[in-house]
Amino acid sequence: MARTGMPRRWAFVCLNRRDEGHPRGSCAARGAGAVFEALREETGRQGLTDVKVVAAGCLEACMVGPVVYVAPDDVWYGGVTVEDVPALVAEHLDGGRPLEPLRIGAEEFALSPLAGRSDLPPGVIPPATPPGAA
Repeated sequence: MARTGMPRRWAFVCLNRRDEGHPRGSCAARGAGAVFEALREETGRQGLTDVKVVAAGCLEACMVGPVVYVAPDDVWYGGVTVEDVPALVAEHLDGGRPLEPLRIGAEEFALSPLAGRSDLPPGVIPPATPPGAA
């Protein structure tokens, strides 16, 4: 049985799914499953046995999903589409050059559907359906 060594890079893909209508949305609802499968297929097609594509839960940048985190490079991507995958694999996962147009940072993690709301503590979001609503 063939074995590969320790991966040199990992691509964590958020596959979190929230209820329909949740104010933050979810990566799964924005096509993260297709991105995950495309990344797996493309790394195989390009022969990258030292890159591991991993399904992840919420990676917290929900407002700009699908989110992909590449380690150990500490590079975050948002709004990744299936069309972005070949370049992401060739340029970053293989070549080590992050795709700048897709990179996200602290600003994207701070986005909230409640911008301007001061009646809730930071990081707290209301349920998708207010209590008592049918």
